[in-house]
Amino acid sequence: MASSPSNMRQILCWRSLFRDFQNHKPQRRSLVTIQRGPVQKLDLPPDLPKQYWSQLPARLRPDQGKREIIIHKPIPSRAQTCKDPVSEVSSSQMALLDPTGARKRLFDYKNPEGVKVGDILHTTFKTGEPFSGVVMSIKSRGVDTSVLLRNHLTRIGTEMQVKVFSPLVQSMEVAQKALKRKRRARLYYLRKPKHDIGSVDKIVAQYLRQRALLMGGKAKGVGAGRLRPSKKK
Repeated sequence: MASSPSNMRQILCWRSLFRDFQNHKPQRRSLVTIQRGPVQKLDLPPDLPKQYWSQLPARLRPDQGKREIIIHKPIPSRAQTCKDPVSEVSSSQMALLDPTGARKRLFDYKNPEGVKVGDILHTTFKTGEPFSGVVMSIKSRGVDTSVLLRNHLTRIGTEMQVKVFSPLVQSMEVAQKALKRKRRARLYYLRKPKHDIGSVDKIVAQYLRQRALLMGGKAKGVGAGRLRPSKKK
């Protein structure tokens, strides 16, 4: 006898097929764990024969004494021995680069005869030609102290940043002091044509000639030779 369409739908329905599998769940056995207290360690018998000592671990052998734990002293912290490392490094570098302290006094703002903005400074180097110019600014930063000089070379404004404590700097001399104390700490307005003082080679040459006469030698430097007279036409 042919099955009805309703029975066909029930057989072909996926829910009816998986319904039997869901009802048959596998049986699970519960495992009961035996609760027990901590394991008690048994002490070795005091009269254990020596022939059995080799079978025991080294830490349980009666002939092995207790190992002493060596506690080393902590290494002293750098933060306690050297609380300000930057100042110590700068002071050591200062003693190496300026052992006499003359250059430090030259750029000390408390020194009335020191270098100020507006002065004309003559700087010589161990390698290369000397450079002279007007002091436009001074940056006091310990070992990294620098000064900005301005001069005219071949009618072109030239500026140079010179490290005061650099090992390449041989000497620094004040060729001319400013007539009046400047009201600014940085004379950047000298870059404008209205306030530019031009070349300072003649002033430096005159200073070098006067120094040579006082020391009894010949002047050396920028424009140190005699000025040639102009030829008459």
